[in-house]
Amino acid sequence: MDDDGGNPMIEFAFHDLDYIPFGYGGTTAPYIETSGGTMRAAATLMCLGGDKVALTAGQEAATTVVCDLGCGDVIGLLSHINGLTKSISTANGVGIDYNAELINTAGINSKAAGVNAEWLIYDFNNDLDDLVDQLITTHQVTHVFIYLVPKQLALETVRNILTKLARSGVVLCCHKFFPLYLKPARRDVLMDLVVYDETSCEVVVSVALET
Repeated sequence: MDDDGGNPMIEFAFHDLDYIPFGYGGTTAPYIETSGGTMRAAATLMCLGGDKVALTAGQEAATTVVCDLGCGDVIGLLSHINGLTKSISTANGVGIDYNAELINTAGINSKAAGVNAEWLIYDFNNDLDDLVDQLITTHQVTHVFIYLVPKQLALETVRNILTKLARSGVVLCCHKFFPLYLKPARRDVLMDLVVYDETSCEVVVSVALET
């Protein structure tokens, strides 16, 4: 399918959610690629990238694993983070999407960009197989980038995923749209980014106590 300008359009991964993305014309919502500037700002807000402390004998390099709920943006994040890192330690990635075609394309693009990432076909809107356990136990994810629309963020399944990740010490960074059930830890107002961490779950506890 083409957009109104005759350009090929990629199917928007979350086909069952009412949403018309900004920046594109046409009747079908396509994948929205986040700008490089936003990726750099997200890495900074999550305290990723830059020089790492030299390791002494017997020490192991801390592994940074960045996950993207939506698959494509992790390539830009990893390219930026690893480009800044002047040490033997580099960040790895995990991209997740229900759409096999988008995952396949992301895998090809990641090889071309020279980044190390795994790609999972998984519908986290339904979360039938406990995504949090997979991300933390199997993939050892430390940071998650999130660009989801409000209707997705409000889903009980997505709420549970994000809350469990934050409580487990995983750093979350949301772009453009933000979960109302988590308390922001840091903001970049100019780039429309908010970071959440373990302290962000306090608002959930307080709401539960009030009810």
